[in-house]
Amino acid sequence: MTNNKKKLAIVSNVAAPYRVSLHQRIARELGDEVELWSFVLFEHDWQPWDYELPPEIRPIVFGKGESAREKQRHPLRQWTKMGHVIREIKEKKIDMVITTGANDPGLLRLITWCRRHGVPNFVFADANILGDKTRGWRRLVKNCYLGYTVRSVTGFFPCGSLGQKFFESYGGGGKSCFFMPHEPDYAKIFNVSPELRDSTREKFGLRADRKVILFSGRLAAVKRIDTLIDAFVEIADERPDWDVLIVGGGPLEAELRDRIPEKLKNRFVWAGFINDRDTLSALYTCAEVFVLPSSYEPWGVVVCEAAAAGLAMFTSDVVGAGAELCRDGVNGGTFPVGDVTRLAELLRNVTGDPEQLASMRLASLQVLDDWRRRGDPVQGVRLAMAAVGLLDDPPPVEPDPPTPSALRSGDSRVSGGPISS
Repeated sequence: MTNNKKKLAIVSNVAAPYRVSLHQRIARELGDEVELWSFVLFEHDWQPWDYELPPEIRPIVFGKGESAREKQRHPLRQWTKMGHVIREIKEKKIDMVITTGANDPGLLRLITWCRRHGVPNFVFADANILGDKTRGWRRLVKNCYLGYTVRSVTGFFPCGSLGQKFFESYGGGGKSCFFMPHEPDYAKIFNVSPELRDSTREKFGLRADRKVILFSGRLAAVKRIDTLIDAFVEIADERPDWDVLIVGGGPLEAELRDRIPEKLKNRFVWAGFINDRDTLSALYTCAEVFVLPSSYEPWGVVVCEAAAAGLAMFTSDVVGAGAELCRDGVNGGTFPVGDVTRLAELLRNVTGDPEQLASMRLASLQVLDDWRRRGDPVQGVRLAMAAVGLLDDPPPVEPDPPTPSALRSGDSRVSGGPISS
């Protein structure tokens, strides 16, 4: 039997959980028309993820035992490795390639090869124009390098509008551009049971009669967790029934713990790095408010996770996902990087007004549903493959699973009763 499916290869640095989830969606939802191959350049990243790559995404790992941290130290090795990737593309007769990034000689080799051989090649990057601050001679080099990349590819897959503006700034305004954001496994968050939420609360010492402000991410300088700590210290005496939950691990944990006044240490819960996705999803549903105070965040899949859990959300004004999912005065707000006073004001307002809190939490689900219709990554792939004649134009997307219109009934964490639509 002849296989008439179009063959798509996605070349990724690492198989992060959210990337694997997207690849599974592509394999499942486009499987009747598309044969997906997942080429992974490194086996490890900074996070100690521990899971088997699912066979349905057809994974091939070219960097067994290698860490992405070695990428910049061994550019010639990347050039050689990409030769193996190109050989697989030729042998498997791949019809279209999605290249993740272009920041090493190996990826540039792949982009050049695709251009010369007429293979449609879209470059994905979680770039964000607000973080593009290179100056001097480095700016000249970057302009030449990215200018060549932009001219050489078929089109772009940014995560959102700030990424689209990034590509446009290097001359990509006239090329095809489709959103392909990192996203979590929404079903896991939507379907957290009350039993799992309660057992997770108990496991991490979270009391059901207290409310929670959540941070999730690496405990690293770029995340500016000090801003959240200092802002909470400002309002803690006024909000004695609120605590802070820190989810994640990293080198700054001891320093951040020392930053907290002794009298408030018992109001911070440190969950550590969470490898289990069910537990992580449940932790989101144990909170009411989410804060991401990063000094720079190209995208920020944690913002999508927080929206899926129906949390009021506050991000710094340089977070890529915040530009799509955090609307001032609707479901949260934004604040300048490092502005403790402004973040404290935002938290003081939302934690002191149960009706506003409930309204913002419900609005996060509504904002998320709108975004999933505009920025569905599988729809982005469909549109790109249609643009190069490999698939027919798709109809408008319907989010699957559907975004809940309200938090699950019986969720009485919000003062005054459960949220309802």
